[in-house]
Amino acid sequence: MLPLVASCLLATACSSTKLGYDAMPMWLGWQLDRYLALDATQREMASARIEALHRWHRQTQLPAYTAFLGAVQSRLDGPIGPEDIGRWREEALTAWTPLAERMAPDVAALALTLRPAQLERMARRLEESNRDERRKLLPETPERREAARAERVLERVRFFVGDLPSRQEREIRAAAAALPPSEGDWLAEREARQKAVLDVLARIVRERPTQEVAQQWVRETLTGLWRSADPTRREAIARSTAAGDALSATILARPEQRRQLHQRLRDFADDFSVLAAR
Repeated sequence: MLPLVASCLLATACSSTKLGYDAMPMWLGWQLDRYLALDATQREMASARIEALHRWHRQTQLPAYTAFLGAVQSRLDGPIGPEDIGRWREEALTAWTPLAERMAPDVAALALTLRPAQLERMARRLEESNRDERRKLLPETPERREAARAERVLERVRFFVGDLPSRQEREIRAAAAALPPSEGDWLAEREARQKAVLDVLARIVRERPTQEVAQQWVRETLTGLWRSADPTRREAIARSTAAGDALSATILARPEQRRQLHQRLRDFADDFSVLAAR
């Protein structure tokens, strides 16, 4: 749950930017309550800390996102290679560290108030979510998995570059279906991250350390959350990601689609600038 909460602040551009960003504190509070069944005191603490986190993120992180989007836009005037896509992804992931470090005191403070029954509820909710995700990502037959993978890729492409010519859509669908299958590895990594968060929360609930010690444990967990501890899964995901980068570069070989992406990113950057100035 906590990685999801944080990721929402990183990926607001994936929704209606300004509306989604402004509504984020209310949504995050609702999700925390849904997963943990907070009592009145916990709910008040969470609300105040989420509001403060949101203000910090608006004032300090959105300008960096705007600058990053501007740098990407400046490269879209010419050819884009898979190495560009990979570099942009790595740069985007660096936004996680300051967010994780900023969240650590808040997560630790809330964790020190949690009860075992609340963690049991969170574990059940996560398992329900994982079952739903498993059904979406891993249909029963290989053919259905390929079709589902192709549809996910097409949805992302349309989001960034708009509608596609029928022929190109067919080509992308076929190429996406043929990408190295890694859905099982992604799900395993997701569950490993969830377990890491549950484990540190359970340790805090069990040992009741000082705020300073709890904060250190949470910071270590959150900052390392996206580093896979499983070399086999790490390699499989890297292969799939590299193939996806090559497909993205092929799509962006068309000047008209680079123009569409440029406009899309400019719209996001403009929205972030407006939000940061509030």
